[in-house]
Amino acid sequence: MEGVNSSSELPLSASRALVPPVSTFSVLTFGCKVNQYETQLMRETLGDLWTEAAPNGPVDLILVNTCAVTAEAERQGRQALRRARQRHPGARVVAAGCFARRPGVDLVAEGLADAVVAGTGPAALLAALGIPAALPARSGISRPAAGHSRAFVKVQDGCDRRCTFCVVPLVRGRSVSRPAGEIHDEVIGLAASGVPEVVLCGVELSGWRDPATDLTLAGLVRDLAAIPELRRLRLSSLYPGRQPPDLIDLLTGHSKVCRHLHLPVQSGSDAVLRAMHRGYDAAAVLGLVRDLKSRDPRIGLTADILAGFPGETGADAAETEALVEACGFHRLHIFPFSPRPGTPAESLAPVPVDEVEARMSRLRSLGQRLCTEELDRHVGAEVEAVVERGSAAGNWRGTTGSYLPVRFRDPGARPGSIARVRVTGHADGELAGEAAGEPR
Repeated sequence: MEGVNSSSELPLSASRALVPPVSTFSVLTFGCKVNQYETQLMRETLGDLWTEAAPNGPVDLILVNTCAVTAEAERQGRQALRRARQRHPGARVVAAGCFARRPGVDLVAEGLADAVVAGTGPAALLAALGIPAALPARSGISRPAAGHSRAFVKVQDGCDRRCTFCVVPLVRGRSVSRPAGEIHDEVIGLAASGVPEVVLCGVELSGWRDPATDLTLAGLVRDLAAIPELRRLRLSSLYPGRQPPDLIDLLTGHSKVCRHLHLPVQSGSDAVLRAMHRGYDAAAVLGLVRDLKSRDPRIGLTADILAGFPGETGADAAETEALVEACGFHRLHIFPFSPRPGTPAESLAPVPVDEVEARMSRLRSLGQRLCTEELDRHVGAEVEAVVERGSAAGNWRGTTGSYLPVRFRDPGARPGSIARVRVTGHADGELAGEAAGEPR
């Protein structure tokens, strides 16, 4: 699935062809799971042509996949491009991702990049590199990113919502769903290669529909879970509010579907949610959480919270804390409001910085307490975890189905296996345990 932008929508300087010689490349990524999937797809595309450079080794081409969700994300992307220029003055630098494509940004004219990838897929990458379009382009990934056992699979891109703070629709366009057959083939290939868990991701995953058959997300999940070789399937996030009963049934009742859901809640204040144009209220969020927990009290729930949206009062912030508490989110991604160019909220009067920082501090303290309470509930229990990294000595780190990190010792485990772990305690936000059976 290609991105929504074409090279004609980019500054003319960004269409300057990048001509090799190239023999080695490196890739750096920022941002969400969708960006991480796209990076892996571009990495494999480049790997079909050249060799990935060793860490700190000489490199001919550097691809930086950027993010635009906040000003800080853009700063990090710009810094990475500048460092690539400084540390590898002879290398060709290519920028991709939302920041590189944001209207008003011209990284080529700034001298930070030799080319900008105009879309999100292999064909756009090859075009930016000046490589003939006749070269076959990959339609999916064949393995997880280096150092990871779980694989992200993008099933949807773009967004039809117009939240007042969000720049994503400006850089990714309208919602587009990948065909079910293409997704199915990609997941079959990953599962057959030994990948233990596939994570379905999208900008607005809830909006996925098969373009040909109108199959719903629940139908896709059911079909993918039926793949014999696939051991675990996870949904990255769903839009808060009411979800179809058949999807809730799968999230809480299918043996292969992970008992975890991430919700981009953003606020617990109805007034703020209306100003954001989110399309739901706090009661809808709490209703979804109660529905999930009534079916499976063990389900893990995490959330995004945006602090300091323009006009947010102290009472609004307190309502957000109350909703977080009532939902029992065991992990919070907390970030301050960042005015994004071209969005309606860009021109609104900001909340004072010190007040935003105070609200974020309270949210962090609340999140840490809720995390500790969730970890406490698992002490003495047995959990299954995908083994992600560790050492030959048998000390491993993994991720449970409910999205809790766990450290454990198991001489028989290996990256990509699913270990059975008896939880004996926790420290630093992670479960700790020991092997409770043979890994699978």
